[in-house]
Amino acid sequence: MFTQSDLFTLVNATPGRGVSFYLPTHTGGPQTRQDPIRFKNLIAEAHGKLVAEGLRNHEADALLAPANALVDDDPFWQRQSQGLALFLGADGTEYRYTVPLAFTEQVHIEPGFYVKPLLPLLATDGEFAVLTMTADGAHLYNATKYTMTEDRGAELPGTATDNLDDDNETRVQGGPAARPHTGGYASSTTQAYGDTPADWRKTVLDEWVGKVASAVDRHLADRSIPLVLVAGPELAGQFKKRTTLGSLLAGAVDTNPAALDTERLHAAAYAVVQPEFEAEQHAALQRAAELLADSPTKVAVTIGEVVRAAFQGRVDTLLLTAGAEEPGRFDEMNDAVETNSAPGTSVVDLTEYATVRTLENKGAVHILPPEEIAGLFESPAAPTSIAILRY
Repeated sequence: MFTQSDLFTLVNATPGRGVSFYLPTHTGGPQTRQDPIRFKNLIAEAHGKLVAEGLRNHEADALLAPANALVDDDPFWQRQSQGLALFLGADGTEYRYTVPLAFTEQVHIEPGFYVKPLLPLLATDGEFAVLTMTADGAHLYNATKYTMTEDRGAELPGTATDNLDDDNETRVQGGPAARPHTGGYASSTTQAYGDTPADWRKTVLDEWVGKVASAVDRHLADRSIPLVLVAGPELAGQFKKRTTLGSLLAGAVDTNPAALDTERLHAAAYAVVQPEFEAEQHAALQRAAELLADSPTKVAVTIGEVVRAAFQGRVDTLLLTAGAEEPGRFDEMNDAVETNSAPGTSVVDLTEYATVRTLENKGAVHILPPEEIAGLFESPAAPTSIAILRY
């Protein structure tokens, strides 16, 4: 899973010269055999660019060695998702991410790493958690629109079936000396310490669900993200009574999660939170429209204003046109933004810069179709981004 922490690691890296690879990949079928071939072609393209920038052949070979090592790694290509992002630095740094986002094939050579294609993974549409429960165990996942990976930091209790087996053995074998002899009598309603097996099973499951709820509540206490529960009706009902998440429990998928593979589990869970995320996006657009009409000083529209506000930590919500690019430079020391820089000068994508700084300062980012943002303006020359300001 690609996280904000990963993004900031890449942005703050200073390799001097960085190579950024993006490749669409496949999860199965004959196309998986084409992925390493296309990757090899990208490596050749990167080698040519490095030599054109003044590196000797052996220097370019050394920088690209980790990429070349992957070409013949068959198990690696069998464990792909929809996209591969690989970053190699002249200082020996290497970062690799397998993500469920199909990229356009591309390679970039620049002083740092090029992260723009990864930004949709971090847009606010958004982050949520998924909890699956069966009597055989509970699992918690971190999820976004594109990704879902297991979160092993919640310290969830063991399986309920272990508790059932252990408690059953204790009740049957460890009874008090005064327990009456039951002889050969057998019944599904035979009592153990006054409880029928059905009552005892319900008690054990209820206690186990309570432990799961407490662990999940503690783990998510500071994150304020919605949780989707995937479980059968009995366990789901008990969890709803035990959890303290309140409205953060976005809903439940009434099914046995063991019957779903990861892809279907993610799709089912995202369908629960998707209306909520779309409502947030619509609310952000509506808020921007109102501010543009009544309080234009509380929004930034030109790319220069957006970049400055993002750097200063003033952006609460950034609305960005999908695929937007604004080449230019930002002098942080002098608070100066230059757009349409002359060819040959060092430039960055200013929309990428604004997005990263917004995320660093805990702002929200929505990536929208061009017509959504254009619809807020009467002029056909609509901006590529709008920033709703904190102050």
